[in-house]
Amino acid sequence: MRIGSIPSVLSAEVNPLQKLEEMSGALSAGLTSGVKGPGLGNVSPSLGVGGVMRSEFSSFLNKAVTEVEGKMRSAEVEKQKVLTGETNNLHQATIASSEAGIAFSLMVEVRNKLVESYQEIMRMQV
Repeated sequence: MRIGSIPSVLSAEVNPLQKLEEMSGALSAGLTSGVKGPGLGNVSPSLGVGGVMRSEFSSFLNKAVTEVEGKMRSAEVEKQKVLTGETNNLHQATIASSEAGIAFSLMVEVRNKLVESYQEIMRMQV
């Protein structure tokens, strides 16, 4: 592998950290605002299904987003070390980058399933 090809392997066209921050903001905004459903009026966001507190779910999501963000920052640091010549562990940088990408993809899929579940519940007739 040529040294000139390293940046193209480790960089992404879309800035995943920016997407992560946008998703985190959207999750926080959605969890703190009340939900207005058809024929339901305002539903309090403090209690979820089965009496589970919203704050527990919110803290779980925030922890997951923080862990993914940490992996992405770690991958970025490893990439910078390889590009500046501080280390020659290209395999370590590639593994960190792949791990961060997979974690981000998993988080996006979990978000998609949550949105899909919410939409299905909203379609239910009471």
